[in-house]
Amino acid sequence: MAQESKRALGTTVVILLAAFIAWMHDGYSLVLISALSTELQAYFVGISDAHIGLVISLQFVFTVPGAVLFGELGDRFGRKKALILSIAWDAVFSSLTALVPANMFWLFAVLRLCSGLGVSWGISFSIISEYFSPKKRGAAGGLVHSTFILGYIGALVITMILGPIGWQWCFLTALFPFPFLILFWIALPESEVWSEYEEIRKKKGEKHKLRVKEIFSKKWVKLTILLTLLFYFAETAYHAMVDLAPQFFQYLFTYNEISASATARLETFIAQIFQNFFQYTGGTTAKTTSLLYMLVVMVIAAIGLFFFGFLSDYIGRKRAFGLDNIVGITGGVIFAITIFFAYNSNALLITSIIIALGFGLHGIFGVWSSELYDTELRASANSIIFSIARGASFGGFFVGLISDALNPFGSITERLLNPLVSMTALGTGMSISLIAFIAIFITLLFVPEPKDKTITALSKSDIIKP
Repeated sequence: MAQESKRALGTTVVILLAAFIAWMHDGYSLVLISALSTELQAYFVGISDAHIGLVISLQFVFTVPGAVLFGELGDRFGRKKALILSIAWDAVFSSLTALVPANMFWLFAVLRLCSGLGVSWGISFSIISEYFSPKKRGAAGGLVHSTFILGYIGALVITMILGPIGWQWCFLTALFPFPFLILFWIALPESEVWSEYEEIRKKKGEKHKLRVKEIFSKKWVKLTILLTLLFYFAETAYHAMVDLAPQFFQYLFTYNEISASATARLETFIAQIFQNFFQYTGGTTAKTTSLLYMLVVMVIAAIGLFFFGFLSDYIGRKRAFGLDNIVGITGGVIFAITIFFAYNSNALLITSIIIALGFGLHGIFGVWSSELYDTELRASANSIIFSIARGASFGGFFVGLISDALNPFGSITERLLNPLVSMTALGTGMSISLIAFIAIFITLLFVPEPKDKTITALSKSDIIKP
C-alpha cells in the first residue's frame, strides 16, 4: 500500500511538473519581448511601441494554427507526445531570435511568430483535467496557470541579470526545458482517460475525425463561440494591461526620479532591497525598479490564479469566474480615473495589484472548458478556443498604436526624457482593459456551468442552459 501511494505521488508530481514547465516556458518566452522592449527598440533602429506590440500580438495569432496542429496530435496520438513536441518547438524558435542581425527586424518577427506555433496550453490542461478529481481539478488548474507567472518572473529576473550584457543572451536561455523533456519522455505517463478512449475507439473501428471541424459542428458550435468570446475578452483585458506594463512602470519611476515625489522615495526603497543583487546593472535605475515592481505584481497575480481556481472547486467555475471579474472591473475603473482625471503614482501602484488579482479568472479557463467537452476532442477544443481568443485580442498592438498616436515624441530616448507624457499616452491605451473586463461580465451570463464535472473516456458532456 505504501509503495502504491509513493507511485501515485510520483505520478502526480511528474504530471504537474510537465504542465508547469509547458506553461511556464510559454510565459517565459512570450514575456521576454515585453521585458526587453526598450532594448529591442534601441537595437533595431526605427521600430516603435506599435512594432513591438504588433509582434507580441502576432505571436498569439500564430498560436491558432499551432493549436490546431498540436491539439489534433494530442487527441489523435496522445497527450504526452504532443506536449513534449510543442515545448521543444517553442524553445528552439525562441532561442533562434538571439542570432538576428540589427538590420533584420523582419527576421526577428518571423522567428517569434514561428515560436508561437508551439502552443501547449490545451494539452497541459487536458492532462491535468483527466488526472485530477472534480474537487481538486480547479486548484490544480489554478496552480498550473500560475506557473505562467513564474515564467513571467523568470523572464524579468533574466532580463535584469543578462539584459545589461545583451538582450540576445536572454533569448538563448529559452532552451531551459530540454533536460526536463528527457525526463518527461521517460517518466510522464499517458493520460489513462485518453488511452481508454483509444482502446474503445479501435474496438469499435471508429475513424478519427478532424477535431477543428467537430468543435464547430452543430452540437458544439454555440458552446465554442461563447467560450471563445469569454476567453477573448479575458485575454484582451490581460494583454492590454500587461504586454507593455514594464515600459509603463519604467516611465512612472523615471518621472518619480525627476519629480522627487513620495513615490520616488518608495521606488528607491524597493530598489535598495535588491540592489546588492544587481549592482552591476547600475543600481536603482528606473528600468531595474520597474522590472522589480512587475515581479512583485506578478507574484500577487500567481496567488490570485491559484486562489480563484481553488475557490471554483467549491462555489462553481462560473461563480468564481464572475467574482474575480468584479475585482478586475474595480481595478480597471480606478486605473482609468487615475490616468484621465487625477494622476497619482501611489494610486497606480496600488491599482496594479488589484488588477493583478482580477486576472485570477484565467486559472479557471482550462478546467472549465475541459469539463464541457468530450474526451475525443478535449485537447483540440482547449487549444483552439484559447488560442483564437488570445490571438484575436491584439491587446499589445492596439495599446502600442494608441500610445504612438498620442505621444508626440518618437524615439525611446525622447520618451524617457518626457516620462509623464509617455506614461499618459501608454496608460490611455492600456485602459482598453476596462472595456474588456465589462464585456467579460456580459458574456459570462450566457456560458453554462457543467452539469457533471466527472471526466471519463466516453464522457458526453450534458450541457445545461445558464
